[in-house]
Amino acid sequence: MTITDFTPSGLQFVHSLLVLAGSLLAASGVALWMVETGPGEGLEATRRRWGEGLRNLAGASWLRIPGCLTGWLASRLDALIRAGFAEADMRVAFGGIFFGLLFVFLPLAAALNALIGGSPFLFLYYLSLLAALAYLNFAGEMGRLRVLNGVAAAYLGISLIVVIPIYVLRSFTDVNINDVFTHGVLKSFLIAVFWYVAAYGAGLMFDAVLRHMGRDPIDSASARFVHGFLAALPVAYVLTFLALLAGHLAVFDQTPFRSWQLVLFGTGITALGLSLTLRLMAATAARGEKGGGGLALAAAYGGGLILAAGLSLVLGVGAYYGTGQALSWAEAGNLLIGLSADGGRVFLGPDFWLMHLTFLPWLAFVGAVFCGFVVKSVFNGFQFLTGPDTAKQPFLVLAVSCAACAVLIWGTAVFV
Repeated sequence: MTITDFTPSGLQFVHSLLVLAGSLLAASGVALWMVETGPGEGLEATRRRWGEGLRNLAGASWLRIPGCLTGWLASRLDALIRAGFAEADMRVAFGGIFFGLLFVFLPLAAALNALIGGSPFLFLYYLSLLAALAYLNFAGEMGRLRVLNGVAAAYLGISLIVVIPIYVLRSFTDVNINDVFTHGVLKSFLIAVFWYVAAYGAGLMFDAVLRHMGRDPIDSASARFVHGFLAALPVAYVLTFLALLAGHLAVFDQTPFRSWQLVLFGTGITALGLSLTLRLMAATAARGEKGGGGLALAAAYGGGLILAAGLSLVLGVGAYYGTGQALSWAEAGNLLIGLSADGGRVFLGPDFWLMHLTFLPWLAFVGAVFCGFVVKSVFNGFQFLTGPDTAKQPFLVLAVSCAACAVLIWGTAVFV
C-alpha cells in the first residue's frame, strides 16, 4: 500500500461553505413558506410593502434591474452608515453605551489594572481628566482664563473621543494578536466596539474641521466617503480575524501569522474598499437616474472588480512588507487567484481569504443584482400560472426564490 502526503488545498472547505449557504437559503425558504401559509396576523403591512416591491421589480425591464438594485443597495448602505455612525449620537442607546464605556467601565478597569500591578497610564490619564474637569467647574466662567479654559476643554474632548479609545483598542489588539488564535477571533467582536468608538471620535474631529471650513458634512461627498471608511473599520477588523479563521479551517493552519502590520492593512484596506466601492456604485446609480446608459453601469462593475483586485494586491504585499514572510507582487498575484505563493498548486490559506476581503462589497452588489433576476423570474413564472394576484403572496414568491438560489448554489458546490 502506498501512502501519499495529504496537503489540503482548501477546496473542500469552499465546498462545505457552499453547501452551508445553500442549506441556509433553503431553510429561509421554508420559513417564508410557513409565514405565507400561516395565519399571518400582524404581517399585513409587511405583506403590502413587499408586494409593492415585487410589483416594481416585475414592472421593470430586465435591462433596468441592475441599475435599480445597484441604487437600492447603495442607498440602503448609505442610510445604514448615516443612522449607525454619522447620526448615532441622536439615539439614546448610543449615549448610554458611550457614557457607560468611557465613564464607568474603562475608569474602573484602569483602576483595577493599576492595583494588580499593570500599567497605571490609563488610570493616571483619567485622573488628569478629572483634574481638568474640576478646574473647568471653578474657572470655566472666568474671562481672564479664556485661553486656558479652551485648552482644558479641548484636552477633555480630544482625550475622551480620540486618545482614550485609540489607546484602549491598541492595548486590547496587542493582547489579541499574541493570544491563542481561536480566543483572538472571539475577542475581536468585543474589541470592535473600541474600534467603533475610536472611529466615531475621528469622525467627529473630521466633521468639526469641515464645519470650520464652512462646509456642511451632510452635503459633502468627502464626508460621505470618510464616514463610510470609518464606519467600516470595526466590521473590517472582525472580518480580518474571520478571514484568518477561514484559512485556519481550510488548510488546517494551526497558527496563522498575526501582527499589527497585518491587522492594520487588513482592516484599513478592507474598509477603504467598502467606502470606494459604495461611492462608485452610488455615483453610477445616480447618473443612471438622470438618464445615463447601461454602459456606465457595466463600466462601474468592471471598475469595481479592478479596484477590488488592486486593493487585494496592495493588502497582500503590505501586510507582510519588511517581514520574513514578505511577498512579491507576483507571489501576491498567485495568492489572489487561489494558488500557493510559488504558483505550484491550489492553496486557499489564510492569505487568500484575507486578500479577498476587498471583494466583499463588490460581491454584495453583484449578489443583489443576481437575486433580483432570480426573484423577477420566479415572479413572472407565478404570474403566468396564477394570474395578476401574485403580488399578494410575496412570502411565497420569496420562498421559491430562496429555493431556486439554494439549488443553484448546491449545483455549484458539486463542481468544487
